[in-house]
Amino acid sequence: MAKTTRKTLGRRAPKAPLAKKPPSKLQLTDAHRELIHRLSDRTGVEPAEILGRALAGYAAVAAPGMSLQENPARKGRKVEGQRLFLSVDGRPEIEVDRTEFILGSAEGVDLRLDLPLISPRHARILWKSGRPVFEDLRSARGSYRLGQPVDVRMIETGDEIDLGGFLPIRFRLADALA
Repeated sequence: MAKTTRKTLGRRAPKAPLAKKPPSKLQLTDAHRELIHRLSDRTGVEPAEILGRALAGYAAVAAPGMSLQENPARKGRKVEGQRLFLSVDGRPEIEVDRTEFILGSAEGVDLRLDLPLISPRHARILWKSGRPVFEDLRSARGSYRLGQPVDVRMIETGDEIDLGGFLPIRFRLADALA
């Protein structure tokens, strides 16, 4: 009698983790160097600035919300001044205490919203000139305020933004001394 193998749909045996390779040293071809120098001559922009802008443009499309700095500012406390609190769907308030605060369904974000319609890195809150700013990170289902799509918006007390069009996030600002 022949031995039969059984397959389970949708499940695979976990693979052994791959050993990480050290990053290879980037080397530009002569054609790439020539292109960068032609762009520099034509625009008057330094070659390093051209590469920086090109990488920033690529990162914005390929990995929205990714910091281009090796040690992103989100690790530190926010600037002093106002304090920002948010409440998800009427639950108790959470203080936004970082310069960059990420909301999403992925592990490792500052506020994990483990729901299928929330993108892994759905939105973020930044502090610019001492004021909080909400930014949608090109999420699949978007963010809305009063039924209108929100890409970037200064946050004010009482603002309510719906992530994915269904999960309300309410904001409250308070003085730092409060």
